[in-house]
Amino acid sequence: MLARIETEFEKANPDVDLVLNPSCFKDDFYEPAQITSSLKGEGECGYDVIETDTTILGELVAAGGVRPWPQLPKNIDWHPSGIAASTHAEQNTVYGVPHWLCTHFVMSRDESVRQARTTSALVQALEDRNTAVPDMAFNMLGSWNLPSLYLDAWADANGLEGVRSAVTTSSYDPEVLQSLRAFAGTCESSGSNPCVDGTYDLEENADLPARLFAENKVDATAGYSERLHAILKSLPAGESPSAIKISSAPLAEGSRTILFTDSYFLGVRCTGECEQAALAFVQYMSQASTYEWILMSEDAPEGSRVPRYLLPAALDVYEAPRLRADPFYPTLAEETRNGGPFPNSGLYGIRKQMRDTLQEELSRPRTAAP
Repeated sequence: MLARIETEFEKANPDVDLVLNPSCFKDDFYEPAQITSSLKGEGECGYDVIETDTTILGELVAAGGVRPWPQLPKNIDWHPSGIAASTHAEQNTVYGVPHWLCTHFVMSRDESVRQARTTSALVQALEDRNTAVPDMAFNMLGSWNLPSLYLDAWADANGLEGVRSAVTTSSYDPEVLQSLRAFAGTCESSGSNPCVDGTYDLEENADLPARLFAENKVDATAGYSERLHAILKSLPAGESPSAIKISSAPLAEGSRTILFTDSYFLGVRCTGECEQAALAFVQYMSQASTYEWILMSEDAPEGSRVPRYLLPAALDVYEAPRLRADPFYPTLAEETRNGGPFPNSGLYGIRKQMRDTLQEELSRPRTAAP
């Protein structure tokens, strides 16, 4: 994939030497101080543009490592959420060029599960299947992951507009916590809960929930849409991908889609010719034709291609022929069309404290009502 990007871009821009993922790169994509140091040229690997999650946009701006883009790529139908997430609200300035979106989905083989739009409806639909395997497999742990699930659930319960107020350690919505406990409870099996006990929270087990679902060892799984890639690669021989149902994850007693955004950030040193080259690069990466071949894995051998099922930040990409013909992309477009942005500052500094509190809440034994 990287080789094709470099080849196509440099053919169209022969005066630019594009180096993707330089071998010296060792920064953590979620550590603003490391990123800022490199963008300022202070570290061992000075780079000019980085693609990372807009959840740390506020911290990157405050650290002085990034500068506003002089303009966005032209003739792109951006998802409004991607633009909002890439904009510094206090400055009303765009610091990121949106590239990918993501949100939490539930994947199953059951139409009732697909139609469930509240946590209670999901729990009931999974219970009604009454199969011999666990209802759900899903990693709910992690210092970014668990707080993000809480904020997603908060938005489901309370609406998208005020979600920034939920980025706090001072209080938690009791109804949201109850819903998250119910969602986590769908993973319980034989006296254990691998979704919250660390079973799935290992790098070598990142795809385990998807594989278990693909192999019919659990009734459902949850995660970002790209989990479909792992699921389809592990489907039993002869099973059609059309058997898989996907819908936005109902994490509370409501259903409102919150979207995370990965954007390109421009380094503070990248001016003049560097800036022009960066603008050309994000223009190339934002074209529907570039998105299409990346999403449909056309860099892989033709006989083994499985779409990546990432969500483009540009709505016009869904109109590309191969995406329109895909069994999942039209549904993904519909499920995310009205989604709102995830907060782009404030979570970095408190995420571990939020994780610890939430993990303790989810690990509490559930008691039956009298």
